[in-house]
Amino acid sequence: MSQVAAPPPAVLKSPFSTAVAHSLSIVVLIGLSVSTYAYERTLVPLYSVAPTRLHMNKVVWLAAIAGTFLPALSGWTSFAITGALLFAMPQTAYWAAVYSGRYGDPVWGPVATHVVILAPMLYFGFSIVKELQKDNNVAIAMGTPVQAMTLPVCRMAVMTLQDLWPMIANLRESTERDILVYIGFGVLLVWIAAPFLPKVNLDEAAAKPQIQSSGSGNLLRIAMLPLLPYLFTLLHSPTLPKPLLEPFVHPNASLRILYSVSSPFSGVVVVGDIPPPTAAEIQRGHVFEPHSMRYLRAGHSLLGGVWTGERAYRKDGKGPLGLDANLNPLGDSIYTAFNLQEAARLVETSVKSEQENALFIGLGTGIAAHAFIRHGISSTIVEIDPAVYQAATEFFGLTVPEPEKVFIRDGRSWVMERNRNITTAVVRSPDDLFDYVIHDCFSGGGVPGHLFTTRFWTELSKVVKPEGVVAVNVAGKLGSKSMKSIVVTLQSAFSQCRAFHDSMGEHTEEEIQFEFINWVFFCSQSSNPITFRPTVEADYLQSLVREKVLSTISEREANLNLITNPMEPDEIKRLTLTDDHNPLVEWQDAEAIYHWKLMREVLPDVYWETY
Repeated sequence: MSQVAAPPPAVLKSPFSTAVAHSLSIVVLIGLSVSTYAYERTLVPLYSVAPTRLHMNKVVWLAAIAGTFLPALSGWTSFAITGALLFAMPQTAYWAAVYSGRYGDPVWGPVATHVVILAPMLYFGFSIVKELQKDNNVAIAMGTPVQAMTLPVCRMAVMTLQDLWPMIANLRESTERDILVYIGFGVLLVWIAAPFLPKVNLDEAAAKPQIQSSGSGNLLRIAMLPLLPYLFTLLHSPTLPKPLLEPFVHPNASLRILYSVSSPFSGVVVVGDIPPPTAAEIQRGHVFEPHSMRYLRAGHSLLGGVWTGERAYRKDGKGPLGLDANLNPLGDSIYTAFNLQEAARLVETSVKSEQENALFIGLGTGIAAHAFIRHGISSTIVEIDPAVYQAATEFFGLTVPEPEKVFIRDGRSWVMERNRNITTAVVRSPDDLFDYVIHDCFSGGGVPGHLFTTRFWTELSKVVKPEGVVAVNVAGKLGSKSMKSIVVTLQSAFSQCRAFHDSMGEHTEEEIQFEFINWVFFCSQSSNPITFRPTVEADYLQSLVREKVLSTISEREANLNLITNPMEPDEIKRLTLTDDHNPLVEWQDAEAIYHWKLMREVLPDVYWETY
């Protein structure tokens, strides 16, 4: 009876060969991880952070499974395809996100973009790693398929390192286009030069590497070499230059972009002007909303805006409400939440400071800060993004009489440092403590979680006067888990809080809990109840919108007992946000999806696609 011959034993690689294969695999995986980081940044202005990341990890897993288990092309062919995909990715990722975004689905739109753009690049990249790890000594010794080792390593290397890359200044300050094109350029350059490099035979039998000269050159690759610099300059970014050197007038839409810069915090900061309709358009009846407005955009979120043109008027009719740095007329805020924040000035106290001080954590267009400054209140501004501060002062009329009180940094670190300085000061200044704090860090459908923990609120309360007021602006559904956690945490840190919405219409109790609304929470450590004095004409600063909001504040309150009572102690503990337990960002994902849809209703697609 014939016997089936046993398969030949696997040949182990030399230690040097193994080290080279591992080193090259690490280089490839790092390149794929950095490319994924740049790809994600490309999508953030079009989809914002939460929708972009929602299912990205699953797509990376699928690409890793396909790249490690499916039949692959040769290593060098995969190398060339990966380089070409990276080279084209600034264009392909942008246009794929643009067209998928027009279907209005912030869940499946990013998924489709990931599958079409990201997954192929990762698939061919993982195929290279699989080829490098073929006949892996560890896998042979363990008797397991090499895929069982490369699969989790590939996925983990790409996604686990995503939090590292923003910490590297050179990557953080580079544009997505430069990162992707430079990596693609390098990969293609190696592929072109590969046949002309010395080849190394590395096997267990060789005492040392044997270098052999490569065979005949590849004329096609030589011909491609001079084309790379040309392609490098040809494949420019599909978005506007950053910084924008002169206003961009859209050829097909009523839109002028006045300011556009890259931002490490939101992807992009943009100031756009939607001009009023022309006389001819009015005559033809082609008048569409919105018009006569200027907006400030960060990522896929509006930080605010003002009315312009014929809508920029004072309450008394004597000219515009304000002027920008170029003396262009500006009107009221398009969002009433910023006017509602000013109600902190109306809170009654037993002692009035001779010189009142206000702290602004988060600036936006500077509507509230400008109002406080006009009322003679010494104002300290803490804003993490210099681009936002520049936009507010240049395009939205913010004037800062005390520039030494402007700090471009993270709000939490500033508050902590302020407390340390107060604690160690020998002589305390009247400016050390604040009468008012306006905390407005909402953007992109969510808030930064580290600015909403009990530790932060406790530290913040130490820089506020005993009867001072903290106004916290958040948008969302009051009955959602994320909003409940914010309310519960505020109530645990302050003696009292009251909540008010900025909507002009009335709301039922059900609408208050489940509709996406702008909320301002007024909190204090004072033992005296939070009450608001009646408004006077001087409070309005000639603004009709400000008058309507502030004079009707009593009609805007929501009963927080609707969402906090009854609440079991275990649930309160689970919802209270601490430095060690802070799932706020995760809980906000669902509202971020809704916020994306809301933004697309406020402004048409073309306004979000132009930056």
